[in-house]
Amino acid sequence: MLRVFSFGLLSSFAILMTGCPAQKPAAPTGSTNQSGTTISQNHLAATSSAQNSGIKVAFVSNNPAEFWTLAEAGARKGEKETGIQLIFKRPQDGTAATQKEIIEDLLTQGVKAIAISVIDPKNQTSFINEIAIRVPVICVDNDAADSKRRCYMGTANLQAGRSAGKMVLEAMPEGGKVAIFVGQLDPVNARERRQGVIDVLEGLAKSEGLRESPDGKKYGKYEVIGTYTDGVNEAKAKDNAADVLTRYQNEPNLCLVGLWAYNPPAILGAAADAKRLGKIKIVGFDEDNATLEGIKKGDVHGTVVQQPFEFGYQSVLMMTKMAKGADVAIPKNGIIDIPHREIRKADAAAFQDELKKLQGK
Repeated sequence: MLRVFSFGLLSSFAILMTGCPAQKPAAPTGSTNQSGTTISQNHLAATSSAQNSGIKVAFVSNNPAEFWTLAEAGARKGEKETGIQLIFKRPQDGTAATQKEIIEDLLTQGVKAIAISVIDPKNQTSFINEIAIRVPVICVDNDAADSKRRCYMGTANLQAGRSAGKMVLEAMPEGGKVAIFVGQLDPVNARERRQGVIDVLEGLAKSEGLRESPDGKKYGKYEVIGTYTDGVNEAKAKDNAADVLTRYQNEPNLCLVGLWAYNPPAILGAAADAKRLGKIKIVGFDEDNATLEGIKKGDVHGTVVQQPFEFGYQSVLMMTKMAKGADVAIPKNGIIDIPHREIRKADAAAFQDELKKLQGK
């Protein structure tokens, strides 16, 4: 975690110092140049902004979900600090074809670097390789590990999935039936989160990677009754949850796990309609406000949250350096892990306050 935050701070510092004469490191309230004149942080930032004003970079999400609002807030902070121009795009239908069209259009607009949350890594790798020949590419939130992207920045999804699995054990320690809900299974993050959940249910001390873990099978005391995809359609997500609640209406030990940001609110809506809030267990992912409110009320056991604000902020700092041809510190494995967190009832209210501050509310 310290390495991640150090990286962000060092990146910000490097951007601010670009093009300035040799001088002492900046003090908290300013820095001193060679003649002893004090230079304010605002002056240094203004100088950096002027130097970077002609640089254009882009961030392309994998869907239009509210999750990306925080990522954009972080990216806009990076835009303000560096003075570059940021174009932030969300494919409204969540398809790889639409994402490709957006990226092709961005290249015609002269962007100098692109951050992408890849929708279909297997089938998009060759396209990403084509882009990477022209501009630096960062994969954010969802990776295309076999592509020529510079690095992956985001959550260690196997470990985040394990955190969700741990919450299932807490909520339903006696065992029972588990249903998993997610938008798509093409993205690596969806498959890794699912795998992490199942590994914990089965009692594995460590997750080694993706493996055959079919639905309809018992893992320890838990039966995974199904993995339900919705094509990034919130109405379909709610319908999926409603179908499971109807099919297993007499099941006393039932836990519904939502792996993408809008899945837990969809599950909550279906459970409320079926008058089963408090009678089933719900474990979530991400920080949708409905999920956090559900945790505070006791309707949701907990949620695993990422740091989308940092996804946006740190990716813009990195893309600015790449666009200028500057050296960028990237781990040998090409992965920059932004740590996830576990939010339960005791943490939910304080975490909501954190989010408001990040969004300037």
